[in-house]
Amino acid sequence: MTQLESMHQTNPYFTDEQKPLALLPHPVYFITKDAKWQDLINNPDQPISSALYQQCVISEDIWSAQTFMNLKKRGLNVRLASDPVPGCISIVPFDYIHLSDFAYNSYVVTVQYDRPHPEICAQCIVLNQRGVVDSTHHFMPHWPQPNLQPRDPARGTRVENLTFKGNSYNLAEGFKSPEFLSALSDMNIKLMLSSEDEGFDGWRNYTTADVVIAVRNITQYDSTLKPALKLTNAWFAGCPAIMSPEPAYQALRQSELDYFEVTRPEQAIAALKKLQDDPALYTAMVENGFRRAAEFTEDNVALYFRDVLAGPIAAGYEQWMRQSPFQKAIGRPLQYLGRVAKQRRARQYYLTNIHEGPRLLDA
Repeated sequence: MTQLESMHQTNPYFTDEQKPLALLPHPVYFITKDAKWQDLINNPDQPISSALYQQCVISEDIWSAQTFMNLKKRGLNVRLASDPVPGCISIVPFDYIHLSDFAYNSYVVTVQYDRPHPEICAQCIVLNQRGVVDSTHHFMPHWPQPNLQPRDPARGTRVENLTFKGNSYNLAEGFKSPEFLSALSDMNIKLMLSSEDEGFDGWRNYTTADVVIAVRNITQYDSTLKPALKLTNAWFAGCPAIMSPEPAYQALRQSELDYFEVTRPEQAIAALKKLQDDPALYTAMVENGFRRAAEFTEDNVALYFRDVLAGPIAAGYEQWMRQSPFQKAIGRPLQYLGRVAKQRRARQYYLTNIHEGPRLLDA
């Protein structure tokens, strides 16, 4: 057995124990608007199967159904619902915040991914530490990619396939230019982009990936919204990573073994040459990645989520429940209308800054 094969056997991604967690002080409802989850909605006794996890593909799925399933498996008092529940804590992915729900009588906690800042909520969960602006905002590590297929350890330390996971148009132009591709070809390396035919299934499959690249020429503002998922997925998959200087990656970086940081194509070429010339470095980065991935197993993220739900979110909910009858009947609807106006301004700010302003790779 090779060293890489041995490391794959001990990768913590494959030894998640689904450890039971202490009950929450109050029931929590996760909200989905997608009919494909009908069997799970308000049906806490529905068995959770791997087939259900196969349906988790977009952010709304991850922060509604997948989170519900991950916490339910660990014994927490959570449910899945189609609408915010009056008088209860409702966790709502940003894209399921519908103004028409007029959910002023539910204690709404919104999950913000790469979307406008949520205003129609009492508290907010963010996936990038830059999003924590006050005590009502809580950073949450991203769940591991469901059904991730790791790199085949039999590939050893070869560096032949440079893989980008995601929509190909998101890879910065210089890293798919003819000059860059020619430089890769001279090193017998192929750039592998996920095809439209593969869809989300291709994003999960790292079996033939040797090195992961994630360099997006996004605005600096946009980079403050992105999670570190491409990096943590590379760690779980057993692949060294080449990343752009995004804040989420930098917040996790502890050593040079975590990933290569680049802004220009020639820096990526230099990193790949190092990996080709130094198999020991390749192995060290894979081993380090597995060690770092242990911080982001389902068990650890579930515990993190449980502590936020049982701590600041429960405390805020209890204070909200102690409001006077006047505040509940009059104050809440008026506050909601004010939040609607703020949400519209936040959306316009997002649309302007997501495309305009300084570029990350120009910094």
